[in-house]
Amino acid sequence: MAAGPQPPSLQLPRQIPNLTASRTGDQVRLHWTAPRENTDRLKLQKIVQLRICRRQQQTAAWDTVATVSAAPGKAAQYTDVLPAQLITGPLRPLRYSIFGINKHGRTAGPSNIVMVLAGPVPTQVQNLSLQVVERGVLLHWQAVPNLPSGTSVEIERTLVPHPRASAKPATSAKPNTAGNLNLLSRADEPVEQTLRVSLSAAGSQNEEAEENDPGIALDSSAQFGQKYSYTVRRVIERPADNRTLSVSGTPSASVEIETRDTFPPSTPVGLAAIPVSASMNRGVPEVDLSWSANTEPDLAQYRVYRQDVTLHTPVQQIGLANHFESIVAPAFRDLHVQPGHTYAYTISAVDTTGNESPRSQSIAVTVPAS
Repeated sequence: MAAGPQPPSLQLPRQIPNLTASRTGDQVRLHWTAPRENTDRLKLQKIVQLRICRRQQQTAAWDTVATVSAAPGKAAQYTDVLPAQLITGPLRPLRYSIFGINKHGRTAGPSNIVMVLAGPVPTQVQNLSLQVVERGVLLHWQAVPNLPSGTSVEIERTLVPHPRASAKPATSAKPNTAGNLNLLSRADEPVEQTLRVSLSAAGSQNEEAEENDPGIALDSSAQFGQKYSYTVRRVIERPADNRTLSVSGTPSASVEIETRDTFPPSTPVGLAAIPVSASMNRGVPEVDLSWSANTEPDLAQYRVYRQDVTLHTPVQQIGLANHFESIVAPAFRDLHVQPGHTYAYTISAVDTTGNESPRSQSIAVTVPAS
């Protein structure tokens, strides 16, 4: 038996489940995917009409901000420029939702509800400057006292490609004695990274407390041999409805920097020398040197310097075989010594960029005459 006639479709777009929102300055950016089907599970053939709404109180009526169009199933976005009354006063939740409507203005219901903070934005970061230091990139900006509680500083770092970049892998800034930094190859480093500097005391719940911005931060994950662009902005976070809402200030002007490595390794320590007579070494006298290994991740080699104290010769660099091979282990055997002569030795460390450390403390040793 043939099915009975069906009522015509109302062509109501299905509800949107993936609305997101973020606020920077006086703008709220909304992102979502437009409905692909109507409530009858039929594919929408025409452009979808959407009503963008907001409200302050959870129980208040929705105010229509705008009506926009979007292609079915496609990503869409809208930027809401807040009026003056929503960027002043106390920080408070501001809710958004989107209603898909048919040609008669009817809707199947709201999207998921998202929230941002209404109220004043943090002050813009001014006078950003950058400095390459041994442990990374040091950022300076104009400090601001008496910031609202929950304020933090957000640092956006972008990797800038440039044709003069070295072909060899980049290394992280040299670690201090507190611990090693995470090493990333140039290919593994993300193009964009966000770093956060908290100004609030851990666990503080006092919304009336004020914070002081120190105006300085260290990006210890920056790598040498790169070019970066930095922007900094202040962010305020507040708990609301079992979630954390935030409002971001306008980003600072961007500043670029090339992280050239001009910092030598640490001076080698623990140098020791043991002379060996010719009679104990198959007729060849020698001096065996050893020292504590350097721990820099970009260490390339060591250099050994010697002075013949007996003959008052100048200090000269010595090496393996042809004097040009690299010394990579913290040890060296000097086979070019004379019995009865006294020699003074010092050691330096060299990194992959060619930066050489100061020489170690000198040690003198006399080769046995027999």
